[in-house]
Amino acid sequence: MIYDAIVIGTGPAGSTAAFELARRGYRVLALEKKRHPRYKVCGGGLSVRLDNLLGRHYHTVVERTVTRLVITCNGESSFEVSFDAPLAYMTMRSRFDDHLICQAQEAGCDLRENEPAVEFNALEDSVLVRTPLGEYEGRTVIGADGAPSRVAKTLFPKNAIPLGVALESESAAAPGRSWPDDGLLIDVGIIRGGYAWIFPKSDHLSSGVATFRRGRQDPRLLYGQWGQGQPTLPPLEQQKIIGHLIPRFSPKAESLAGRRALLIGDAAGMVDPFLGEGIYYAVWSGRLAAEAVAGFLKEKTPLARYEEAVRNEIYPELWAASRIAGIVYRFPRLVFKLASRNPRWLAGYGKVLQGRRSYQELWRRGLDPRRWFK
Repeated sequence: MIYDAIVIGTGPAGSTAAFELARRGYRVLALEKKRHPRYKVCGGGLSVRLDNLLGRHYHTVVERTVTRLVITCNGESSFEVSFDAPLAYMTMRSRFDDHLICQAQEAGCDLRENEPAVEFNALEDSVLVRTPLGEYEGRTVIGADGAPSRVAKTLFPKNAIPLGVALESESAAAPGRSWPDDGLLIDVGIIRGGYAWIFPKSDHLSSGVATFRRGRQDPRLLYGQWGQGQPTLPPLEQQKIIGHLIPRFSPKAESLAGRRALLIGDAAGMVDPFLGEGIYYAVWSGRLAAEAVAGFLKEKTPLARYEEAVRNEIYPELWAASRIAGIVYRFPRLVFKLASRNPRWLAGYGKVLQGRRSYQELWRRGLDPRRWFK
């Protein structure tokens, strides 16, 4: 049997692409190296703008709804901003990813779990995918296998996506302490080129640090120092801290699409350069990929249409976000001081998370913050 598409990886990007193709009637195989629901290192924050792509069906796995931001600088000064509408939803990636892949299966996708793809051979009219359990042939291959993508390394060897690093802990609050269910904390100053966070979940807290600037700093040491000043968090020795790589947006990626293969989500470096949130762009790129593959299979339009769509639609957003992140992370104390004097400045960013404004609009208005509220 020859599949129309073989999707490698079933995170939000791969599951979205698989669903969109399966519901169109195409034969889709999804290969997952683990078994759902599987733990995934992730803060689990979903911006409300995701509703614009998925609708609200995924709200069944939402654990908390955030309407408040607590902003701190290097664990010292802080201020709080409340919003009259949700900014983000908190979930566990195990539940969220399982929900999406189940939806793809219901649409007709063939899922093989505990079966990692280990080798890819591009043939004349298809791609041969090998796993420890067998071989599969597909007319197209969609690489959705994350930051250390094997698809990218094999079929797009000239791509060089820079990587940052994050450390995360999922732990119960310290005894006698609690965190507001509707608030999240962001610290801009504890680590260069990134931030620290506390996100509320149903029965515990997600906390950690992330940086897009690797080099002369120790994220684990910085997280420990910062965490000691957070009374809500348990002692460091009681936390299980896990590290993972996060892609850094680079518009210089050699290619995202070949004759019969393409890259989506983290495998393509599509991560918000400001807060490192990749789920929204994973889903967005998964939908664009499905449209391109459907056009390729039905009308023989080249898969390059996908890359064109990404560069026209997604890249401008990521570019604007990277400009904003560059200012915030280069001058965290100055930005914190200015924002604390006028917390309404954060209203502009809130509208981005809510899907009411784009990063491009925020960047254009950024030279005159008074215009953010017009």
